[in-house]
Parts: sequence; C-alpha cells; structure tokens
Amino acid sequence: MNDSDTSAGKSAADAVQSKQQRQLWMDLLRGIAILMVMSFHSATILARQGYPVPSILSDFNQLFVLYRMPTLVFLSGSLLAGSFGKGMVLYLLGKGRRIFWPLLLWSLLYSFIIGPPVHDVEQLRKYLTGQSYLWFLSFILVYYLAAIPLRRMPPLLVAAIAFGIAILAPDGTKNGERLFYLMAFFFLGAWAGCHWRQWTRLLQARASLLGWVMIVVGSVASVTYHLSYGPLYAVPAMCFILTVSATAFRIQADRHCAPLIFIGQNSLIFYVSHFIIIYLVMGLCRSLGVAAAVATIASFPIALFVGMVLVVAARMNRLVNLLFVAPPLPRRLVGALQAVERRFVPA
Repeated sequence: MNDSDTSAGKSAADAVQSKQQRQLWMDLLRGIAILMVMSFHSATILARQGYPVPSILSDFNQLFVLYRMPTLVFLSGSLLAGSFGKGMVLYLLGKGRRIFWPLLLWSLLYSFIIGPPVHDVEQLRKYLTGQSYLWFLSFILVYYLAAIPLRRMPPLLVAAIAFGIAILAPDGTKNGERLFYLMAFFFLGAWAGCHWRQWTRLLQARASLLGWVMIVVGSVASVTYHLSYGPLYAVPAMCFILTVSATAFRIQADRHCAPLIFIGQNSLIFYVSHFIIIYLVMGLCRSLGVAAAVATIASFPIALFVGMVLVVAARMNRLVNLLFVAPPLPRRLVGALQAVERRFVPA
C-alpha cells in the first residue's frame, strides 16, 4: 500500500535485508507498550473490584497515557506493506485468523467470566465493535479492512485525512475522535513500513534522541493536568514513537532487553490474556480481604507468568494455539481462492 508498486517492492527488499534488526527493536518497543497497557488495566480493574486506586499507580499510568495506544497502532500499521505483499487472499485470511478470531474467542471468554454475558446477536456485536478491553483489536481490524480500498492512496494523505476527521469529531468519542486519531497513526506506521530505509536513517540520527525532552515535558503535563490522548497531543505521541524507537534501535542487542523482546514477539497472547487474569487474581484478593497494594503487586507478575506459560503451551500444543490463531483453511481451498484472485484481481 503506497504510491506505487515500485515502492512496495523496495519495502519488501528492505524488509529482507534488515529483517532481524527490524524485528528486534520493533518487538522491544511493542513489549514496552504492552507493559504500559497492562499497568493501566491494573488500575482500572482495581476500581472495578471496589478497591481504592493508589495515587502513585494513577500517576504512573498518566506518564504514558499520551503514548501507549498510538505506539501500538503505529507498529501495527508498519506491517501493512508486508501483509499486502502476500496477496489479497492471504491478507484477508491472515487478518481473519490472527485478529478477528482472537477478538471473537476472547470476547466470549470475557463475557462468560466478567460479563455482561452474550445472550443475543446485539450483545455480541457490541463486544466485536469494542465494548471490552479488546477494542484495540476491533480498531486494528477496521484499519486493515479500510486499507484495502485505500491502498492506492499515499499513506501520509490517508493519515492526514483521518487526523482531520478526528479533529472534527466530537471530543472523547470512542468511535469518532479516538477511532480516526489512532487511524492516523496506523497509516503513519504504514508510511514507515513502505519507506523503511528513510525511517531507519531517521532512527539512526542522533537528533532523534532529543525527543526525550518533549517526552518528559508531555509526561509531566499529563500527570499535572490529567490529560488524555487525542488530536491535541499528536506531536508528543509521534515524538515518543520516534525517540523510543531510536533508543530501542540502539539497545536491541543488549541481553537485558530480551524479556521485553519476548513479550513484544508474543504481544497478542499477553494482550488478550492479561485482563482476565488480573481480574481473577484481584477478585480473589478482594474476597480474601487483601489490601489494594498487595493485590496489584500480586496480579501483575501473575498475569505476566500466565502469559509466558500460554506462549510456551501454544508453541507445543495445537489446541492451546487455537486460543490465539484460528485453524488454517485447507491448502486446496486456499490455492483455489488464490487462482481466482490471480485471474480477476489486477496486480
């Protein structure tokens, strides 16, 4: 998805040349963002369980409120060109298996464990369109589908249009301002994925590290004034993405980064599982009369540990893997669909 087929071809070549380097720093950044999300949900689940939320936890989460979701969406968008390079059949099947399937399955698990339960199609529709903590998957799926008719447009133009719509949308609306604001970051990521050499040169420039000043200022302002991410704070969010990406690019080979890289490489598993695990642990703590601080300290590492167990189990057992990836269609059927695509869909 870019201005031309030539640029898409270049991006594919760039991806091959720097695959290992690209994967490590991106996964490092994704791992950091996932931990930010888990920390935020620790606070929201405390409140849902009737606990008072410690001010130190609220303030800690406010440090990253402008950055965590734009970062995750940007990283997803950076994979768009590679996804299109597989052809439309594999593109749609991949999004169905790896986004829609876990969205559906874990929405049902959420409804069963936390609720409200799915009694009709309307309630299921609410879950699939972002009623639960899984709204991020709903948004990403929308962006990947929207990218199909928009794939001939320059990603920066699409990002600019989405940002303009976000500005005009009613403030604070989930399926208005937030949807289009994050869509802008998705297509900014798509631009980076299509112009990988320019993006990595930007990350390697020493000036990219100067953004830490803006990050600190934005974080302090966020805590002081209780800000929430949106179009007004797009510059600090983009500054965070650029600067932390540049930092991750430089430190990715450090062995101390391995745990974060592991989380980033398996981000879907940690993302879909953490909320329910934290909810169950905190619920148990609440029933036992455990203090809020202890409940928080206990639930976070337990959620990480369960996530790691699920990663290992998914690699070893096909049934466990079905919790995160739908079973593939028969090869003959996929081949037939690809044959139809080659015949009727222009290159």
